[in-house]
Amino acid sequence: MPWLVNIVHREDPVHRPAPAAVQSRKDSLLGLWREHIGPVAEGGEGDYEDFWEQAVRLHAAIEAFGPGNIWLTVSQHEYGEARNLGTGERRPLGELAHLPRYGAQASQRHQSVDQPQALLADNYYEYEAFRARAGRRLAVCGFAPTEEGATDLGDVLAGFAADGIRKAFLKANLNKYAAFPVDLPEGFTRDDAGATMYDALDFGAMYLEGASRNLLAQEFVTMEYEYRVFVVGHCAVTAAGCIEEFTPLDNNGYRFDNKLRRNRAEASEVGVEPAIAGILTGFARNTIDALALEVPELTDYVIDVALGADGEPLVIELNPLLNSGLYASQPFRVTSAMAAQENAVLR
Repeated sequence: MPWLVNIVHREDPVHRPAPAAVQSRKDSLLGLWREHIGPVAEGGEGDYEDFWEQAVRLHAAIEAFGPGNIWLTVSQHEYGEARNLGTGERRPLGELAHLPRYGAQASQRHQSVDQPQALLADNYYEYEAFRARAGRRLAVCGFAPTEEGATDLGDVLAGFAADGIRKAFLKANLNKYAAFPVDLPEGFTRDDAGATMYDALDFGAMYLEGASRNLLAQEFVTMEYEYRVFVVGHCAVTAAGCIEEFTPLDNNGYRFDNKLRRNRAEASEVGVEPAIAGILTGFARNTIDALALEVPELTDYVIDVALGADGEPLVIELNPLLNSGLYASQPFRVTSAMAAQENAVLR
């Protein structure tokens, strides 16, 4: 089964000393990079995590799909065409647009280039399976909406404040546009919402005005041990703690890596926490099953989960599978599951 695989070209990685086994894997990945992407001088000034994540994605695709089934594009390096890793043949991207994809996808929310799975994952806040497991109050609303009867952000935040909630977290339902906390002091009213938005986003807030359902307003709650689970075909295939400095090179040999960081924002110490990883994995699987019943067409995505202040697990959010950071997961598990899923469709 042919695949259209995109790898983002990254600068030479900053050097980090590594144990012999990890260094051997790095050397192998560098060999693949030189063969299929281009020269690389180890010890450069590029971002370490960005480079190795792309290198691992390349390796995972080759191992699962096979070189002859990969039509490769390299963002920021090759434009308008893809080349077959087995034969070297080149074709215009337009001839390959029908192929299943792997690797980061350059797209924006609700544009035609977006993949259906990405759009379904981005709409997670609409699903009861998420809402019932969010562990916090939330509402979809608009900032000064013009549609009659639409839920206004000001009313939502004023309702939070009246119930004693002193902090909220706002997220624009646009790909990576805005996500930020806001304080709700005693006496906060709906009329304070405008100043709150402009204080946070400056004139960028004007781009959110008028729409009816472009903001997710959430009660701000403590989230500890954030954990990312990768889902293919309604099944959890691998997972890892949300630890920014980790890549799949840091995976400890387990499909569901059990190294976790208690406080992500404060970059607290990383520890091995198998019991907590087990709780989070089980909870994620329960949520995945519920989503499969509610939204059966949503099959491939990542789900981020954590423990709340009461020690109970909650869902943070869903994200599209192809553009999500890997952390210390096992990407080959993802590509293998994707290949199996496509092959099953062809039978």
